[in-house]
Amino acid sequence: MSWFAGASVGYLTELEEPMYNLHVGVTNSCWMLGGWNVGLFAEVGYTQKDESYTGRPDFQNGPGPTSSSFDVDAMGKALQWAADEYTPSITSIATASYDLDIIPITLNVKFERALSGNLNAYIGGGIGAALVDLDISTNTQFGSASDSDWVFVGQVFGGLSYNVTPAFEVYGGVRWIYMSDADLSGFNNSATLELGSDCLIELGARYKF
Repeated sequence: MSWFAGASVGYLTELEEPMYNLHVGVTNSCWMLGGWNVGLFAEVGYTQKDESYTGRPDFQNGPGPTSSSFDVDAMGKALQWAADEYTPSITSIATASYDLDIIPITLNVKFERALSGNLNAYIGGGIGAALVDLDISTNTQFGSASDSDWVFVGQVFGGLSYNVTPAFEVYGGVRWIYMSDADLSGFNNSATLELGSDCLIELGARYKF
């Protein structure tokens, strides 16, 4: 049995933000499945999205969003509406912003096999939970609010790795990540933040002890 640790950085194509991951696990050449070497690892990730909005004094709009279920894009539109609607004059500019932090923690299984020379292919998947933390701030009558929730997270991944040395490898691949909805409260109301699925394109490295 041998231990390995690694890290990766990638880009979430739907959230349009970078994501960082750290993992540690075990692998053993005796654990084989159809010619694939089996490894197990725990991983923690981090991604963040923050946006700010400024009102326009001449903006005219109807009633603001009233849905109790929203995604990140809808949240941005709602905050832009709040900044626009509650800017009373050109000398009093309304602002609204949000800071969304997501920290997934997963247990994963990885299957890896040699292709040619030092080049390998890997596939795998995992499940776990993600901490979703949302802070919203405005200088309007809405004020500020913050809340957090734990949600289910699952992922599948695949890619190629290259053994630079017997102990050190670099890899690149793609992940499909799914997160369940987060139930959040604020502004004397409750709402569901729809996180859904995303695709992560990543590069990373691992070291075997």
